[in-house]
Amino acid sequence: MNLESTLARIVESIDYLKMVDRPKQGQFVVTGPNFNGNQGRVGYCVQIRVSVGQFGSDMVFLRHADGSLVIHENQCYIAMSEEQESLARSVFIVSPECEEYELGYSDCLKVHEVGFIIENSKSRGTPDTPFTIAIMKSSGKGAA
Repeated sequence: MNLESTLARIVESIDYLKMVDRPKQGQFVVTGPNFNGNQGRVGYCVQIRVSVGQFGSDMVFLRHADGSLVIHENQCYIAMSEEQESLARSVFIVSPECEEYELGYSDCLKVHEVGFIIENSKSRGTPDTPFTIAIMKSSGKGAA
């Protein structure tokens, strides 16, 4: 099985009842949908910066299959089953056991912090994006 089909199999078999508030260090998870496809949804957690992400969410640093480290904000996380984790480990080029957590991690603005759960982080997440929701009522006449 290649990388894409393995990740697809992991994502297709997620159990939303296994949603977690905060992943544990080294825990493999699947995120909610994003714009990066399955490669951007499957990872293991290396650091969490509390409440400094978009809309006051946590900034969660995930290591992905290709070895990249990506910060996720305003996202949900679903714990993997043993079968899903086994599949993930088969395609990841870095494993949680080889991660050098003690060296810490830097965000996109080069704010470097050491530890797993970072309270009072100096990081600032993606700027909040203002949006408007419009609720429109139709009279029902001629509506499709």
